[in-house]
Amino acid sequence: MEHAEPTSADLSAAIRRGDEAVFSRLVREHQQSVFFMALRMGRGDEALARDIVQKSFLAAWRNRKSFRGDASFRTWVLRIARNQCLNELGRAWRTREQGGKDIEAHRPRDEPNDNNPLARLLRGEARTLVEQAVATLPTRQRSVATLRLYDDLSFAEIAEVCEITTNNAKVSFHHAVRNIRQFLVKQGVAA
Repeated sequence: MEHAEPTSADLSAAIRRGDEAVFSRLVREHQQSVFFMALRMGRGDEALARDIVQKSFLAAWRNRKSFRGDASFRTWVLRIARNQCLNELGRAWRTREQGGKDIEAHRPRDEPNDNNPLARLLRGEARTLVEQAVATLPTRQRSVATLRLYDDLSFAEIAEVCEITTNNAKVSFHHAVRNIRQFLVKQGVAA
C-alpha cells in the first residue's frame, strides 16, 4: 500500500502540535531557499545568512502554533526570514552609524536555479553586475526582486512573504527592474 503525501492541512496540524520529524523534514526542504534569500538580502554576507537561517527556523519552531496553513510552509518561513534579515540589517546599520565595526559583504558563491531562464542569465560578469544593482535597491524592492528573480516566487507568494498586496508586489518589482536597468545603463552594459 502506497503512502499518500500529507496534505497542507495535515502538515499544518503536525507543525502546530510539535511533530519534530515533520518540522525537520520541512527544514531540510527549505533551508537552502532561506539561506539564499538571506544571502542576497544581506548583500552576500554568508555568516549573516547562516545566522538568519538558524534564527528563522528557531522562530518558526517557537511560533509553530501560530502557523495556520493559509500560506505554504515555505512562504511562512520566508516571511520570518525576511523579517529576521530586516532586523539584522537594521542592527548592522545602527552599529555602523554609531561608529561600530563595518561589516564587509562577501560575494555569494551560489549557482542560480537552472530551471529559471532569468537566473541562467545571471552568470559571470552580468550576474555580478545584476547582484550589485539588486544590492543598491531600497529594501522592499530588493526583497521583491530577490524573491522573484532568485526564488522564482509568484507575485501572490511574494505578497504573503512581504506582507503587502499582490499589486504592490508587482509595482515594487516593476520599480526594481527599472532601477536595475538604470544601474546597468550607468555601468555601460545596457541601453
